[in-house]
Amino acid sequence: MHSRLSVLVVLILVNLTVPSSRAEESKPPTPPQTVPALQTIKDPVIFCASCDRPFGGDGHKGAMKDLVSNAFVAELRRALYYQDSVHQFESKAHFDNCDFDSAIAYVDSLLEEADGHVKAALNAGKDAKAKEAAVKKAFFAIGQGLHTVQDFYAHSNYIELTKDATKDSLGFPVVAVWTDAGKALTQKLRSSGLVSGFVFWGFSQKCPSGSKSHGDLAKDSESTTSGKVRVAHLENFSHYQLALFTARRASADFLRYTLKRWPLLEEMNGKYLAFEVLVDRRGL
Repeated sequence: MHSRLSVLVVLILVNLTVPSSRAEESKPPTPPQTVPALQTIKDPVIFCASCDRPFGGDGHKGAMKDLVSNAFVAELRRALYYQDSVHQFESKAHFDNCDFDSAIAYVDSLLEEADGHVKAALNAGKDAKAKEAAVKKAFFAIGQGLHTVQDFYAHSNYIELTKDATKDSLGFPVVAVWTDAGKALTQKLRSSGLVSGFVFWGFSQKCPSGSKSHGDLAKDSESTTSGKVRVAHLENFSHYQLALFTARRASADFLRYTLKRWPLLEEMNGKYLAFEVLVDRRGL
């Protein structure tokens, strides 16, 4: 009798643990936190915060040379990759699971974090090392927010929702979710059908039952279901390219906002920044 009870308990424990292990197996592996060298990136954005006009040619090459060894840019870029590795399962970090409110609040919290680091830098006085360390932390927080800002275009149906009313590939309005106007626009878009993809292992989950999956909506590459769709009246660009163009403009606006809010950052860093757009290594 005792042995039968023991077998029964073992079977119950096995049955209870199988679904959990299967769920764990179906999650994508955690990406490494390694950051590729800037000079190996195929098409990085070289951004000039205070240039009066676009720059290129020798100026672009000269900026790139300096940016490769820029410690503040390194922190900004490290944060872009960090989000997929450390905040992989958090909807708010990626505008996943229709959790728009939490994602917007998350960007706000990162800006407040950056504000605290800038204040620490300003209070460091003549301690150059403490000042530099605080500014690095500010750039890291901004880089985390930048990832989330970009994912709004890659993980939601914003491109699909607005493409018919858009006349050219660069005509999509930037939804500046870090401003009151951008937050109001997001609410208006949600009432018109704005959603983001459902990720079963991501939390929180705010999408209604039966919503499209991340795989259906994602535009992180041109090989995804939505990413490869081309839009005839927008120069036949793909959804991926349209999301990329818009996320790039949003990124520039976001960084321009941060450097204007905290002049110390440009003073310490210089007027050039470099970053990637639509980083996604989560294996979705």
